Amino acid sequence: MRTVSGFALLGMILAAPLALAAPPNAPPKADAPPPPGINDPGVTTPAPQTDSVAPAAADSAVADPLAPLPKPDTRLVRDKATRTNVATPERIAASDVTTRQQGNDTVEEYRQNGHVWMIRIVPQNGPAQVFMDTTGSGRLTNDPRQGPVAPVYFSLYEWN
Repeated sequence: MRTVSGFALLGMILAAPLALAAPPNAPPKADAPPPPGINDPGVTTPAPQTDSVAPAAADSAVADPLAPLPKPDTRLVRDKATRTNVATPERIAASDVTTRQQGNDTVEEYRQNGHVWMIRIVPQNGPAQVFMDTTGSGRLTNDPRQGPVAPVYFSLYEWN
């Protein structure tokens, strides 16, 4: 008898949420709109109101969301070896070049009108370092196009 009453009590506990639910033929709530039809165009949102006049390109993008996107930037990215230096070939050709050995390094000094405007240090092993006067103050700094950090490159393994 206890088992039967336990099952009856369990059945009433599980059936209580079903009894509180709305009947299947009840009308939908007033705050929820009906679902759209299969051929309905969809929801449109109004354009934001601004006080200033927007450019024509922005108006056309809002007017036609299927307009083609602008073309991506397809310029080639130049690596460090192919960058153009601030030192133009004409300026280098017009300079007086003094080459000297300092330890195992070769130092090339480029002068114009008696002023050193560029120094190129070529170590025995490793990449060349270029220091130049870009402002005309006489202060030699790293090539600005090489960035703030001068990375060190070492060949770990080569073949051929």
